[in-house]
Amino acid sequence: MFIFLFSFLPSLIDSSIIYHQGEVIDEKNFETLLKNAQVVFVGEKHDNPFAHKWELEILKALHSSGKYALCMEMFERDVQNVLDNYLNGKISEEEFLKNSRPWPNYKTDYKPMVEYAKSEGIPVVASNIPRKEANLIARGGEAVLDSITKFSPYAHVKVFTNDTLYRERFYKTMEALKKSRMKKASIMKERFYLAQCLKDGVMAHSIMEWLDKGYNVLHVNGSFHSDYHTGIVYQLKKQRPELKILTIRVLAPEEEMDREAADIIIRRK
Repeated sequence: MFIFLFSFLPSLIDSSIIYHQGEVIDEKNFETLLKNAQVVFVGEKHDNPFAHKWELEILKALHSSGKYALCMEMFERDVQNVLDNYLNGKISEEEFLKNSRPWPNYKTDYKPMVEYAKSEGIPVVASNIPRKEANLIARGGEAVLDSITKFSPYAHVKVFTNDTLYRERFYKTMEALKKSRMKKASIMKERFYLAQCLKDGVMAHSIMEWLDKGYNVLHVNGSFHSDYHTGIVYQLKKQRPELKILTIRVLAPEEEMDREAADIIIRRK
């Protein structure tokens, strides 16, 4: 039986309301839900500092309870060696940042997690597909997706594109295409959707690789990739339906409350 040795930052708990399946829960119930999950997804709005504070606290709590890997959408798989070399002290932070294509907000928002993982020996996994491969599908559609998943380094990755809810949600985000002068807007929406599914499939595969190494996983991603158990979660469930998965959504102040978006919803008081 795991016992949490870590308490969440009191100021963060005091400023937050935590919901599970629409009902307010306390810190202890939240800890229990965390420790019972094999894969924990934290969905964020990327410019939400409140979410980044919670991500670090959740990482610390999970680390105190067992063997976890930190998987991050923010790094692409082809920079894993660079990331590993930095975590192992083989290269400087300057060289790491020069060669890992970090997001613009890395230093303020993601560095604290990476540095904590480095200090504690927690594996950090670059889970996302390189942008160039996703862009190929956005330009070429299903034929390119078929080629990439058969003949590229991602031939071992399974990609499922038949999630109706996810497709509908994705199409809504692409509605601006209808108002643009782009021709064949519906074709472009479908191509972008296929590229999105490839990204989700690759991130799910990255998670499974570390599950197979005996780790549980914390995956940090944009909330669209895990809301409503779609996206990465859907790809993962199609291949590992027995997994115990917990999804968390940390709301930005301007975001509306949707209690069905994730298993756990955290918002500021």
